[in-house]
Order: sequence, then structure tokens, then C-alpha cells
Amino acid sequence: MIEEKILFERGNVYIHERPVTDSKGTALDEIGGTIFLVENERGKILRFIPLGLENTNYAVTDEWAMVNGHSVISYNKNGNSDSESLSFNNSPLLKYRFQFRLHDLRNIRRHHTLHGIAHMIFILKDGTTLPAFYFHLGGSKNLLQQIAQYLRLEKSIQDSRLYIIKDALPSEPKENVQAASTFDQLHLFDNGNDSMSRFKFGHDSRRTTMERFSKVTHFLRDAFLGQNDITSTGDNEDGGITPDFNSLLESFNGSCDLRESNNDGFEVIYKVDFKKLPDVTRCAPITIKEWQALFDKNGKIMDPDSVKVRIFRGGLENSLRKDGWKFLLNYYPWDSTEKSRIDITKQKQNEYFSMKLQWRSMTEQQKQRNNLFRDRESLIEKDVMRTDRTLEYFQGEGNIHLELLHDILMTYNMYNFDLGYVQGMNDLLSPVLIVMDNEVDAFWCFVGLMDRMGDNFHMDQSHIKRQLSNLHTLLQFIDAELANYLAENNSSNMYFFFRWMLICFKREFSFQDVLLLWEVIWTNYPCKNFDLLVCLAILISQKTVIMESQFGCNEILKHINDLSFKVQLEPLLRQAEGLYILLKKHEESTPGLPPVISSIMFPNMKKKKIRNFNDDDDDESDATSTISSTSSRTHSPSYGPVRVRHHTDSHTINENDSAVVTHTS
Repeated sequence: MIEEKILFERGNVYIHERPVTDSKGTALDEIGGTIFLVENERGKILRFIPLGLENTNYAVTDEWAMVNGHSVISYNKNGNSDSESLSFNNSPLLKYRFQFRLHDLRNIRRHHTLHGIAHMIFILKDGTTLPAFYFHLGGSKNLLQQIAQYLRLEKSIQDSRLYIIKDALPSEPKENVQAASTFDQLHLFDNGNDSMSRFKFGHDSRRTTMERFSKVTHFLRDAFLGQNDITSTGDNEDGGITPDFNSLLESFNGSCDLRESNNDGFEVIYKVDFKKLPDVTRCAPITIKEWQALFDKNGKIMDPDSVKVRIFRGGLENSLRKDGWKFLLNYYPWDSTEKSRIDITKQKQNEYFSMKLQWRSMTEQQKQRNNLFRDRESLIEKDVMRTDRTLEYFQGEGNIHLELLHDILMTYNMYNFDLGYVQGMNDLLSPVLIVMDNEVDAFWCFVGLMDRMGDNFHMDQSHIKRQLSNLHTLLQFIDAELANYLAENNSSNMYFFFRWMLICFKREFSFQDVLLLWEVIWTNYPCKNFDLLVCLAILISQKTVIMESQFGCNEILKHINDLSFKVQLEPLLRQAEGLYILLKKHEESTPGLPPVISSIMFPNMKKKKIRNFNDDDDDESDATSTISSTSSRTHSPSYGPVRVRHHTDSHTINENDSAVVTHTS
């Protein structure tokens, strides 16, 4: 047994996790335990022990760090003797037993509110993000002070709640990075206008910048700076117009970034500001009474567009999802009447059982002559048995719902044999079956879902790769600094979002949050690529942690994966919509968005013609000033009407959105 010295101990520490059950089958909404800081021959160790595992031997292996699972097999060599022992523990609480060495720590986030419960989040060098530890009876500050005795902590300039472990930073030489960081911290350009620090100049900064601006012709004056922001210019010796560099820089607000893009032969400079997002409005889910009022006397939805916007704003109550999803997933046409829906249901039943009979009536000899069918059937059987078994709906041996899941996937394999079955489809079907609780309805809703997402499952993965590429393109425009950092660390392919995009966040949020997020995305409001903005909002919220921790490719991947079930959905949806509002404002201004951005977000919007100042003067209506975000107003976006119960909150994209959000009604 390894001897240990306890340096810090605090009980009544909790992990607020998805509901789990203990070894006795009792439901637990939170996992309580004790957090320790101990010292032994391996160094200083931070450890969390859930209640019920107090007698677990933590010295059983030399390299025990963390348990991620519902069981563990432990090997123990007893001191200097030759005796050995093997132990097995299958407690469901084992996955919440954590331990790591202090020198493996990369940073600490401590959230503390005046009347709330303080909590701490630990992020390791490899990108592992542990769950938040809530100190119900205090002690988080004492723990932070204790850690500070052994590690050099530095509070982040960007986020006062983030503490960077300086002693744990990589040892490889980074002279240029260190120098830049030092100059930034000295605030040498802190004079109210930091435009100079936002340009990445070459060896001759003035020449480089002048060369860039010289490519922008006369329309720069009006189209980008606005009628009231015309900069003075002087004639050069060649008789051309040369912008005055200093006044041009000063004309841009220091809080905005500049982007370059080639537009019809011109190198256009865009003024962008996505740091402060506009306030947006979300509301409570649609109620049964409200839903019933949406139909006319024939059972036809009177205004489908307003219904979609209303669903986007707040979602549906659980009891309404069975009906609402049939519209969202094209089981029922939006203009159908109550009578026509009865006929549709009968027709769908006949079609389904006809297809189901095709594969159920196949003989073993027929299957043996169809290798592809046989392989898919085997894969479906394996995947079904491990689909959401922690959910009550699929628990237990011989579960009838697992049989339905199997039959629906097998029938879809016959319905769309070209695509067939691919792993991940079971994840998409599971919530649909739970909501519908009917084999036929679940199948046809799943067909509608696969009509939306089927491209994700093509073998060449071209669609997913294109979406990830679009994601990085958007990030380059919205947050060039973060995009450049990812590129420098071999992460510009955005593969850490692959699972998120493949199964539409199915494993990243709680079950109820997934239902809400899906129906929000299915409305196609405010745009068909809203899921990309959701990804961007999550990524940008982690910018400070990723960059100040100097995460590399592997650490970024691990950190993003560890965000599962740790992101609050409602703030995220507001942030994603805030990004959309600013993008749309840029698109509707002159010169609009860069064509590559516009093609991703607004493929059907007619592009404005950039005014050529050699054209006639009567074309001046095409020129408007470049926009910047307005953060003091609550926006009612122009993409549709909505009846809401208003509640708003001002916000920016940052990691602190996991804290309590205060609403004003």
C-alpha cells in the first residue's frame, strides 16, 4: 500500500450529471462525494471519490488515472511481496471516480456567483475536460489556493474565471509566441484604437498594407466606409488615387476586424464584428391549447410558416411531438386536412407492412445468395443491442422496443437499398421511435429524417467533409484568429465535429435537449445550415480555453469530445441565431458577404451588385454603409412572424454560458 499525505479534503462536492442509478437501482440526479489533494511517491494527486466508493483502493496500479465506464478490473501487487490479487467492481458510480496528477493539469475554471453554488472545471494537458465539481458547502477557493502553492497560476486576460497553469505549458521553444503574448499583456497599443494590432504585417508593414488597399478602387470610399466616413486621399505621382493610410485605419472602429476577399477581380476588405452578439428572443414550448388554435375547421394548418418559426423559437411540448414531428418530417403535408391525414395514415401502413414482408419472407437460401443483405442484417442486429440501453424505453432483456428498432431498420434497408444501413442510423431512429411509440409512424418519420441526412452516410463521406470545410470557411470570416490557430495546429479539417454532424448532436446533449434541438433544426429557420452555426457557437465559446491552454491537435479533439452533456442548449441557440443575424446584416449591406460565405449561408439570396463608380450616378442606390453589430436592442428577425412569451438576456459567446442565466420577463 502506498503511503499518502492528505493536503486538502472537502466533502459535499457534487457532479450534476444526467440521471443515473446506483448499485441498488436508486435514481441519482447528482453524484456526491469528497475531493482530495494528496501527496505520495508519484507526486501530488487530485482525486474525487463518489459516496459509496470510499473503500476503493486507489493504489492498486502504478498508472491509475481515471475510470470511464461502469466497471473496472484492478490488479494489485502487494508491496514488496510476491503476492498478487485481481479485483472486479461493477458499480455504475465508477465512471465518476477521477484522479490525476497536478502536473497533468493545463487550466482550471472556477465559477462563483454571489448567491449560487461555486463550481470548478479541470482541463488536463491532453485536452480531457472533467465534469464540473459543485462545492455545495464552499471550499472551491480554498482548493484553488492550495493548488497555487504547488503550481504557478495565471488568470486569463480574456476570462477572469480561467486560470492557466504556466508551469504546465509545453517546453518546446516558442520565442515568437512568447514575445507576442508579452507585448499584448503590456498593453502597448491600449489607446482606445487597437486597429494596428489587428493587422498581421510583414517586414514592411506600411508597404504591405498600402499594396492591399491599392487594390481596392474608388468604391472603397462609399461602399465600405459609408457616406459620412469618407477618408481624405491624395494624388500619387502616377496620377492615381492613393488612400491616406492613417485616416483609413482610423475610420474603422477599433473593436472590429478586417477581412479580405476577392470579389469579381477586386480585393475587397470587409469590416466585421462578431464579438458582441445581438439579443434574441426565445420562448416556452408550444402548448396543446396553442397548437389546437393553429388549425382551421377542416384541420388544416392556417399559416405553416408562422408555425415553423414558433417551433424554432421554443419547440413543442412533449405531448405534441408525436403530431408535430409528422409535419416537420414530411409524413404529413403542411397543407393537409384532418380527413386527408387519415387516408395518408392508412396508405402508409399498407406500404410499410408490404416492405416488411419482403425481408421477413426471405429464406436462408436467399440470404446466402445476397451477401450485402446478410452483412447489413448482421450489423443491424449488433447495433440494435447497444442502442440507448441506458434509457428506460430500451432497458431489459427481450425488450419489445428493441425488436421494433430492428424491424424498422431492416425495412428501411429494403426501402432504400442503394443506401441501406450504415452505423449511426440507429442513433437517429432511437429518439424518433420513442416519440412516435408506433412502428409505422416511426418508420415514415425516419424516412423523412433520412431524406434530410442521408447524404451523411455515403461511403465517400463527401457531404460530411464538405460541411466541415464550410464550417472552417465560416470560422475564417467570423473569427479569423481562432481559424488561424486551428490551422497552425493541424485542426483546420474540423474533424473534431465529425460525430456531431454525422448524427446531428445525438450524443452531445441530454435526451430532452436533443429532441428540442432536432425540431429547431428541422424547421429550416432561419436557414438550412443552422446546424453549422450551432457548431460555431460551441467552438467559439471554447476559444479562450483552447488558445490560452495552447492545445495541439489531439488536445483540441479530446477537449471538444469531452464537452458532451456540458453545454447548455438555450444559450447556445441564442448565440447561434445571433451569428446568423449578423451574417444576414452583412449580406444585406453593400458589398455583402464574400461570395464563398454567401453561397454557404444564403444560397438562394440574390446578390447585390457592387457599385462601380464608373457607372452612371443614378446607380447610387446600390451603395450602403458597412454595418457593425448593434448589441443594445432585442432583435425580431425578419424571417417570419412569431407569437411568443418574451424573455431576453444580453450575452456574448464565451465559456461562462454554463453559469445560471437570469431572464427578465
